[in-house]
Amino acid sequence: MLDLTLIFLVLFGGVYDETPLTINPDPSFVEGTYEEWIADQPQYLPLVVTSIAGSDGADFVLIFEDGLTDSLDAGLLDQWTTDIASQGLSTEVVEVTYSTPEELKTYLTDKYNDGLEGAVLVGNLPAPWSAYSDSSAKSSQTFPCDYFYMDLDGDWEDNWIGYPFQVIPGSDGIYDTFHGTLDPEIYVGRIKVDNLTAVGDPTEILNDYLERIHEWRLNGDPEPLNALCYVDDDWIPWAPEYRGSMQYLYPNTELVSDAAATNGTDYLENRLPGNYVWISPFVHSNSALHSWSPGPLTTWDELVPALPQAHFYNLFACSNARFTNIHSMGAVYAYCTASSLASVGSTKSGAMLHFTPFYSPLGTGSSLGEAYRDWWGYISQGGLSPGELSWHLGMVVLGDPTLIPAMHTLGIEESGSGTDLPEIAFAGNPCCGSLSVSYPADHGTLDLYDTTGRLVATGILADSACTLRVGSLNAGCYIARVTTAGGTTASASVIILK
Repeated sequence: MLDLTLIFLVLFGGVYDETPLTINPDPSFVEGTYEEWIADQPQYLPLVVTSIAGSDGADFVLIFEDGLTDSLDAGLLDQWTTDIASQGLSTEVVEVTYSTPEELKTYLTDKYNDGLEGAVLVGNLPAPWSAYSDSSAKSSQTFPCDYFYMDLDGDWEDNWIGYPFQVIPGSDGIYDTFHGTLDPEIYVGRIKVDNLTAVGDPTEILNDYLERIHEWRLNGDPEPLNALCYVDDDWIPWAPEYRGSMQYLYPNTELVSDAAATNGTDYLENRLPGNYVWISPFVHSNSALHSWSPGPLTTWDELVPALPQAHFYNLFACSNARFTNIHSMGAVYAYCTASSLASVGSTKSGAMLHFTPFYSPLGTGSSLGEAYRDWWGYISQGGLSPGELSWHLGMVVLGDPTLIPAMHTLGIEESGSGTDLPEIAFAGNPCCGSLSVSYPADHGTLDLYDTTGRLVATGILADSACTLRVGSLNAGCYIARVTTAGGTTASASVIILK
């Protein structure tokens, strides 16, 4: 996909927001600690990688806990890799022993040097932990940090014991110092269900989840596609901005942000079972609950009985995606309802900010992981400030990161079906006034779609070239699709400036 980092800086600016954290207002609540977590984990072993399917040099690797593939229903693994391959990604499936995070990161780095774009960690696999003192001065925390696996060339160091609560030189297994290039090289998602026994049998949860993502890839969603931006009291001033970003993916995004309207009863009884494919709640939270103003609470055990219809969740809800905790609410959102496919959230206080660099690539056909990597690329442009580290270092994707939310509205499953197809070449990207492309085909058509999948311009490809007049179009992201006389297609994202 197109690297959108610099383009988004031009389009949307780079001023960092002064936004209230969604930290749980209960001062007596303490999230699970590193010491508690590590005491329940297997002993670290030397990394042993067992190849299950595929070969070296793949675009995407499915990394399973040692022995876990044996628990999958017959045909599910082949079905999953076939579905990913239909998106033009070659795949490799491996099982790994429970090694140190450093060894697993070295493995991912070697794969990246051979062309790896992304990975998903399936099962109980090692979680790196970090420590950071929040710039808001509201709290200092230790937390699981999967961004460690995405930033393959930055410097992550463990220089202190007990940081940030103590400042004793030494090592305690928690990364506390970050410098160097901290931008992402790959995208990573996680599917961890072994600690969700209060919701159901972990093996059944995993098998049901893999069957569900297959069915969604086949059938998509019935029109209209509605999303929900549900903003509790503290973030009302920013609510129109949040909704505007979501509309790059779902133009039919309903905004609920009146102080009298957002509450736990409405969310549980009307919104979760409502006709939405994507829900983004903005609410004070911890790993087990949402704390609405004026209430009541929404707790993790209420989600499945509420019969949610949404597939995707962006959780502006502190610590809600802390996957190391039992029955983490973000994990229940992602894996456990009858419709769930993925959630994005944080394992600590903080959440996503500057949403357009995330939703706009999604609207033009990026996968969840690709858009998440683009968003991190935007955030890390010029290095990570203390505020950015504080807000975002706990961010994770829970679920299959290769899912493409706009797949069916844009017809992505029909374009670029082979990995050896030529790419569209742009005379300028971004472009202004006119869009000129070249493609190695004598005859064909060039179609330009907006983020809703609406055809906004078309032209004839002759002698491998075509130019469209786009001066009347709004600035933003579009998708260009070439269809040759022979019927093959190729697609690529393009930015139009005014």
